[in-house]
Amino acid sequence: MIGLLWGLALWHSWESRGLFVDGFAFLVQIARREWFFDFYAPRLYAMVIGQVPVMTALFLGVTDLHLMARLLSLGLFAVPTALYSLALMRVKDDAVLLAAVVAAIALVFMTTSFFIVGEYNTAYALSILAAVRLATARKLELSDSLMLAGLAFLSMRTYEVMIYLGPLLAAMIFWAIRRAPARPILPTALHIAAAGMFIAGMVIAAGSIIQPFSEDHLSNTLTTAANFWQNIQFDMALAAALVVVGWALINPRALLGTRPYRWAGFFLVILALSPVLGLSDTLIRPLAKSQYVARTAAGLVIATIIVFIWAYRSSLAARIPALVVLATPVAARRFVTFALLMMLAVLPSDIYLTGTWISYLDAVRTAVRTQSGVITFESTSLSENPHLHLVEAWILPSQSLALRAKRGDGIIAPPRDFDAWQPFPPERPYPLGSFSWRD
Repeated sequence: MIGLLWGLALWHSWESRGLFVDGFAFLVQIARREWFFDFYAPRLYAMVIGQVPVMTALFLGVTDLHLMARLLSLGLFAVPTALYSLALMRVKDDAVLLAAVVAAIALVFMTTSFFIVGEYNTAYALSILAAVRLATARKLELSDSLMLAGLAFLSMRTYEVMIYLGPLLAAMIFWAIRRAPARPILPTALHIAAAGMFIAGMVIAAGSIIQPFSEDHLSNTLTTAANFWQNIQFDMALAAALVVVGWALINPRALLGTRPYRWAGFFLVILALSPVLGLSDTLIRPLAKSQYVARTAAGLVIATIIVFIWAYRSSLAARIPALVVLATPVAARRFVTFALLMMLAVLPSDIYLTGTWISYLDAVRTAVRTQSGVITFESTSLSENPHLHLVEAWILPSQSLALRAKRGDGIIAPPRDFDAWQPFPPERPYPLGSFSWRD
């Protein structure tokens, strides 16, 4: 799993997948300002840590936007990938907890991370890591305390989902302190400090909701949250998981056999074959933009997995029939195998979407470099399928600016009917000095 995660992270970074939508704006602003793009205080820490590789290159004198795009992508992918890797290492000796972490990766990270610039990717990963460290700790150790303190500090300015994940993790910390056989002063103090920072993260997240970044931010978030069903990858993976969960609650002993997993496998087969839907002109297919709309629902899945991890390692486990059955070697082995199959089933759609992104970047680059001045969107191949599925109108000028090989290359304007905000007018692009995209 760790090898697969890092292999995907490196490939996605090489293909500059971190530039999807807002990522292009980040790259242009970093080159323009020659500094971190840190425009939103409630998400500051997640923003900054993901930009460390590209900023290191910039400080060393790199002006190749292509290399900077890859390094920005690497930073954005490396943070959640590293956090999930640490979580996998922590639970490698417990099949049930290992299944929970693999399921979190397959259900949430693999189905919502095409928009990797979204700080929610970091928030979900650090929450899973904090939960498994708390659940598996036999006593209060300094190494766990330091890790929790670091994760809690990062969580304070990461994403709005900490409004409920923060108090959930703080409650787990006090549970861990209470059940510990001894309470050494320094580890205990650090645990309490971590709990305080998770609560602070909740307060900051609440503030960002009460006073949003823009007037329509909250309403747009609520609208997209209700459209999570548009993400077929998330839907099929979640449906498979719900079949197993529902079966476990109704007939726990069925987890000792294969019947629940065979029924759940129906949805995994659809998920694995979903790239075939890309051959049609319908919107029922894996779509990169649909991953963004599922991010809010994905947070509820992460919270549910954390509660499951907590319950499995608490005294409640002995009173919940499904958890009692899962504790047996046969059921645990089937459970973790199912989680791995879920991960493998989502891979084809991820490969398919990355391929569409590579093709889209080539189309934008070709349009920009074969014309000069302002290019009408309707005259490019971007206005047609399949590229149209990756178009966000407001970012088109920034995409064009970043992909230019020389100053005289063109800038693609948004569609004619677009009247919303954009970073700069197409006829007056930002001056980027010596920065240019080199193939």
